[in-house]
Amino acid sequence: MRSRWTTVTVFVLSAFVILIAVGQLFFAGGEKLKYETAYIYSMEEEVPFDGVYLRDETLIYGSGTGILSYEYEDGSRVGKSSVIAGRYKSESEIDYRREIEELKEQIEVLNRAEELIGTDNSQLEAISGQINEQHSALINCIVGGDYTAAAALHNSFLEVMCKREITLQESTGYSEKIAALRTRISELEALVSGDIQWIYAGGSGYFVSKVDGYEGELGFSDIDSLTEKRINDIVANPEKGGANAVGKLISDYIWRVAAVIDTEKMFGIYAGSKVMLRVGSDSSLLEAEVVSVENCGDGKSIYVFQCDRLTSAVVQGRTAHFKLVISSYGGLRVSRGAIRYNDEGERGVYIVRGTSLAFKKINVLYWGEDYVICSQEAGEDYLKLYDRIVTEGKELYEGKVVE
Repeated sequence: MRSRWTTVTVFVLSAFVILIAVGQLFFAGGEKLKYETAYIYSMEEEVPFDGVYLRDETLIYGSGTGILSYEYEDGSRVGKSSVIAGRYKSESEIDYRREIEELKEQIEVLNRAEELIGTDNSQLEAISGQINEQHSALINCIVGGDYTAAAALHNSFLEVMCKREITLQESTGYSEKIAALRTRISELEALVSGDIQWIYAGGSGYFVSKVDGYEGELGFSDIDSLTEKRINDIVANPEKGGANAVGKLISDYIWRVAAVIDTEKMFGIYAGSKVMLRVGSDSSLLEAEVVSVENCGDGKSIYVFQCDRLTSAVVQGRTAHFKLVISSYGGLRVSRGAIRYNDEGERGVYIVRGTSLAFKKINVLYWGEDYVICSQEAGEDYLKLYDRIVTEGKELYEGKVVE
């Protein structure tokens, strides 16, 4: 009898547990909920516009025939009478000369490393730190696609690696390597005719190889002559040609840009205001000052900005596409459909914690069309990074059991 009674009891209890599980599955887990993960998101409110650069510039002329090779990158500071370019008979001579310069740099690297011959290993820790720094910088350049910067770091990395070899006495010197490099330099120098036409800068300033024909017409003193039509015409035709020059010098690192912008988009921005600009595809922000605002009478105004940071992106042409950053936001991204209110009227979302729901408050910084950006708060009752948020579901409440 006791055995039969035990069997019946176990059966009833099992059935009861199954019924509870089925009920929870039907009323909670059976309901299809949709989720998203809280992650960091940033956005900016921007005013895009096309602008015309105003710079005091001097053209550089260089007559002759042959292949032109520049000694400086655009935006580089050059001194008076500096050699800014040379004309060669052929492309091969340019390649030979570049290889000669690279080989000479390698010899200098090896000579500096050999200065440590005979010293103790007290500098090993510092050298190891430099290797780690150089290696990280190289990786960042390669991952970021900046192969020019990666190439520039090559010799620096080679130097610290050679210094490590010398310090650890893994090498007694690089005399054989240096001799081989010098032999190669002699071979290359024999292939170069030496008949090079050098072109000199007539003054000092910031060198730019590209000319557009507006040099001398769009300086700082030409602001008053700029009209809405003039600016729009230059934006539509940023190169008019006619300047037979090999480059130009920008007299100062300070530059200005003039643009026609809808006045209502620039609410609260006046002459003297500080703003942040992005130039073209460059992700860096440049601080600029609004130096003048002239109303055009058609809901638009001519804004002139001034900046004291001369970057490679700034010197690429006469015009550029800009973005004026009005404000920026960063925080946790939440779909607007996920927002709920608890019994106390507090705004928040439901998240999955274990097998049940929990209500977490949110502090909205920015309301987008289909999402919001929330600040990251310290309290445990606020939404956290990587929380699993319920975006769709009915009858949500604190403690509701879910799958």
